[in-house]
This record gives sequence, structure tokens and C-alpha cells, in this order.
Amino acid sequence: MERMMKAGLLAVLAAFVLTPLAHALSITSLSATDAPLQGQVVTITASVLANTPVQQSSNIYYEIIAPDGVTVVQTHRTTVPKLRHGDTFSDAWSTNNSSFPQTGNYTVTACWSRQNQSGCNIDYKVTTFYSVPTVGIVLGLMGLGLFGAFMWKRRDWFTGLQTMKGSNVA
Repeated sequence: MERMMKAGLLAVLAAFVLTPLAHALSITSLSATDAPLQGQVVTITASVLANTPVQQSSNIYYEIIAPDGVTVVQTHRTTVPKLRHGDTFSDAWSTNNSSFPQTGNYTVTACWSRQNQSGCNIDYKVTTFYSVPTVGIVLGLMGLGLFGAFMWKRRDWFTGLQTMKGSNVA
């Protein structure tokens, strides 16, 4: 019985010692601006806090995932410098929504990892933003050209309407 009490006490003490270490490094904030109009910029910002020193550089890897939950629209990686106890690091980057495939809520995942790893072995955070994509300049011009060609092919139809309208008045 005494042995079990010692083991239990040791387990409780270990939990108190290790719990702060598990949460010592964290992504304290992650946000992304909405882009409700075509061609707008989405700005992603993140902040990290080191309650224990980070002796070597690390990185934050970002993924923007489309509303379908599968398609990765964009990725970005930022190097986080060595941090001392209590240091914070903030990061911001932007992208244009012109290459986004559909309207809806996009998911941004920030994954903080040691050195060049990508396993989120320090911390991760998720946020969402709303975006309306655009067809882009090239596709817009192609659509306008096709509409012009259609109207040119149908010019006789418009001429026929003018003739019919004139004959009814007379």
C-alpha cells in the first residue's frame, strides 16, 4: 500500500512539473481577414509565445484549405527565430483571392514545428475566413470576347427586330 501511495504521489508531482512544459510554447493568436469581394487581399496574422526558451530556430507552416475541405489553395512558411523565456514573435503575410476556387469559408491552419519539420510538434491553431473568388483578368477577357463574338453572329437577328418594329408602325 505504501508503495502505491509513493507511486501515486510521484505521478501527481510529475503531472505538475510536465504540464507547464507541454503548454510552454504556443500560438497565441491566428486570424485572417475576410475577402467578400472579388480580387481582395486576405491577410493572415499569427503570434507565438515562448514561456520556455526555444534554443533553435523553428517555423510556422500555413495552409489555406478551400470550403470543400480537401483542396489546398495556398501554403506559406515563416522562420521563427530563437526565443528566450517570455519572448513573443508575430508574423503577417497576404495573398489575393483571385485563385480561390469557390465562394465560402476557407480554413487556415498554422503549424509550429521545430527546425524544418512539419509535424506541428510545438503547437497548431486553426481559423476560418469568408471569400468570394474571381475569374481573373484572362478568363474575364476571354468571356468578354466570346460574348462579343456571339453578339456579332446574332447581328442579323437584331436587324430583323428593327425591321419588324418599323413595319408594325407603318
